[in-house]
Parts: sequence; C-alpha cells; structure tokens
Amino acid sequence: MGRKAMPIQLHLLQGNKSRLTKKEIEQRMEAEERLKPKADKVKPPSWLDPLAKKEFKRIVSELSELGLITNVDIVALATYCDAYSDYVKCTKMIAEEGLMVEYTNKAAETNKVPHPLLTKKKQLHEQMKSLAAEFGLTPAARAKLAIAKEDKKPKTEEEELFGDAL
Repeated sequence: MGRKAMPIQLHLLQGNKSRLTKKEIEQRMEAEERLKPKADKVKPPSWLDPLAKKEFKRIVSELSELGLITNVDIVALATYCDAYSDYVKCTKMIAEEGLMVEYTNKAAETNKVPHPLLTKKKQLHEQMKSLAAEFGLTPAARAKLAIAKEDKKPKTEEEELFGDAL
C-alpha cells in the first residue's frame, strides 16, 4: 500500500524529497487550487447537541484562520465534535457513579465490576484521536506540518548554478 498523497505545499515544507521540478510544482499548485473546495458554508450541523456545537465553533474559528477548513470537512469535524460531547458525558457519569459499579449476575450474586462506560469512553477516545489527527488537532499531527530542517551539507557547484532544475 502506497503513502497518502500530500498537498504540494506540505511536500515543499518537508523538503521536496522527490525532486519535483519548478514546472511540476506549478502544475500541482494550479491543479490543487482548481480542486480546492469552498469554505463559505462551514456551520455546525443541526443534529449536534449544544456541547458539540460549541466545540465545532471553537475548532472552526482556529482552523479558519489557517485556511484548513472547507465545506467538505463539515461532516468529519462534526463527527469529532459529537464523539467529544459523548466523551464528556461518559466522563461525567463515571465521575458521579464511580469507577466500580455493583453488578448482580444470574446466580443473584452481587459483585463490583468496572463501570461499563469505561469501554465506551475508550472507544470514543480512539475515534477522537484518529479524527483529531486528520485536522491537525494534536501536537504530533502539527509536527508533521512543521518546516523540515535544512540539510547542513553545502550545495555543490551544479546545485548553485541550476537550483531546483536538477
């Protein structure tokens, strides 16, 4: 399985490892600009609860400044916000009821067992983590967007003369 394609700007930030020429870079930039979705209807869906809508608006305000959110991203971001809201609810219920709850089995024996919402909370955390990475909402995801370090080796005479054309 091959790697995911990345936007040309990100490719360039990471150092143009595949040695694309200036012409190839310009062609990719033009193609990506033509394919870029609009960002004029980025609003929280009506099916989100108030907490999820608040989180949606908070994230959109941050990502809008960076130009990283578009109309086609709404459902994925709403899914993240819905999972966030459910996660908060699970956390509150576990805090109220405790980590261990009493369970009566078929033999009428009562035992202390881990709260069933702990499993749901873990599932929601995994869902949020994978969606957060898609939007650059984690430190690791943002680190991938950071500018790659420059090579310390000096340029050869040919690189000085011809630059990226090589």
